[in-house]
Amino acid sequence: MIKYYFTLVTIIYFVFISISVAASATVETENLIIRDVTEKLSPEELEKFAHKTDLTFAAVLKFWEADPRIQKLGKIIIEYNHPLPKANASLFFWKKEGGQRVRVVKVFGGDENPSQLAHKLTSALFPNPDKLIRNMMGEAAEKRFGNTLSFPMCGFDKDQWIMAIQKEGLYIPLTNIGSKHSDWGMDIVNDWPTVTDRVKQHISYLEAGSFGEFLIDTYGIDKMKHFYKLSLNEERPWQQIYGITLMQLETKWLGDIKLKTKAKEGEISRLASLLRSNPAQACFSAQNMAEKK
Repeated sequence: MIKYYFTLVTIIYFVFISISVAASATVETENLIIRDVTEKLSPEELEKFAHKTDLTFAAVLKFWEADPRIQKLGKIIIEYNHPLPKANASLFFWKKEGGQRVRVVKVFGGDENPSQLAHKLTSALFPNPDKLIRNMMGEAAEKRFGNTLSFPMCGFDKDQWIMAIQKEGLYIPLTNIGSKHSDWGMDIVNDWPTVTDRVKQHISYLEAGSFGEFLIDTYGIDKMKHFYKLSLNEERPWQQIYGITLMQLETKWLGDIKLKTKAKEGEISRLASLLRSNPAQACFSAQNMAEKK
């Protein structure tokens, strides 16, 4: 059962040392605490958003056969925020609340169909300092239970994007994609992830998502979860879990998607054209194209 309650948010204005108090609407479910930090949603809109979020989390839990670890880590906090200037998105991070370190998924717009929500809920279930592992797992969930217009899919199949990336000579070998934000065309500015190289960011996310999908389809979910668990204590245990090196896995993956996309040359060419004309805007252009289909 979903219940509403209100918490008091105190805002201190230091210039006049005055205090104003506003009500922040919150919905609590079995595993989630969902807040409208914009204070703009009506009760009906918040209920719809909460229902969508709760259903998405239930699907993610079932897919991964995962324990939400509520007793140890507390409920996952979902914060509904205003949309970003150029796109809707979601973000996972940790913060301290009530003296406890808690998991937070911040959702920027999207109303009833948020972008990257399933992805970031997976990151909350399987937090990992390695960005490659988070994105391999997160994109598998977003493809199945999320919004296909979300970055990096942007309305098209990730495997088709990979073929277009290769066609345009933009492919980044997986061995060159590290675990830090800087390896993904990003940086932390004022404690906030910021894009510094949009082309590198898009390509890295696409490759991680497509490769993760290949590993799940080929070797199964249990091996992916085992890989995640081992990776918390040692660096990317490819050989221990999959029996071969990353370069060998990469060769198998690229061969697999080449076969799978044989009949998709038309769409691959369209994506390649977007990358060729303006690679930094390719995602936005693809989203516009997908919405017109």
